[in-house]
Amino acid sequence: DGKLVQDIERPSREKGLNRIAWNLRLGGPEVRRPPSEEEVAFGGAPRGPQVLPGTYTVKLTVNDKVFEERVEVKLDAGIKTSIAELQEALDMQIKLRDMQSTLNVSLRFLDSLKEQLKQAQTTMKNLNKEPDKDLMKALEDYIKDIDKLQDRLAARNEGLGFAGKSQVVDDIGTLFVFLDLNFGPTLGQKQYFAEIEPAYRARVEEVNKFLRETLPQWNDKLRAWNAPTLTTRKPF
Repeated sequence: DGKLVQDIERPSREKGLNRIAWNLRLGGPEVRRPPSEEEVAFGGAPRGPQVLPGTYTVKLTVNDKVFEERVEVKLDAGIKTSIAELQEALDMQIKLRDMQSTLNVSLRFLDSLKEQLKQAQTTMKNLNKEPDKDLMKALEDYIKDIDKLQDRLAARNEGLGFAGKSQVVDDIGTLFVFLDLNFGPTLGQKQYFAEIEPAYRARVEEVNKFLRETLPQWNDKLRAWNAPTLTTRKPF
């Protein structure tokens, strides 16, 4: 259809013959933080949905030269699932991937705000031997408020592999994995998606309300204290 399926930006560039493999998938979701080497080695980088059978164009750009070839993706002969069912699963996975991306970008932005607040604490302590007690309490309260908001989006890792109660971003990821088979979505999976989607919308609206109302109020108070203000952004 002429649509971008996946963009591989850092292929091997050693002298001589190089090889790279396309995993027959669309691009993966935005991540909260880059995966560690251990995570990549254990489970690989975040993956997108499997593509449907069809003809795809591979385009290689080297400096100012562009090379193109066609590739045909075929369905395993042993799979009896119809294309319509595979399309239904793909459509659901794309929605889940995009939902996961929005929540991960939200979490990443909130992580940044927490770091800015911690830097503000350090800065005000360095500038004043006895910084304003109300300011320091406000900064600590703001960090706690962000923690609470993040805890409604994703389970907090408590260390040693243990995590808190499953939240919407975790539920989205779980359903995505269960759909990552060559079958159409089951009735139970459709019902589960119908439960997740409104929960997702509610959490995004909580983040947007924070961006529209709470964050500007915090910055107004920080300016009054002559303290560093926080980065703002548009709602999702």
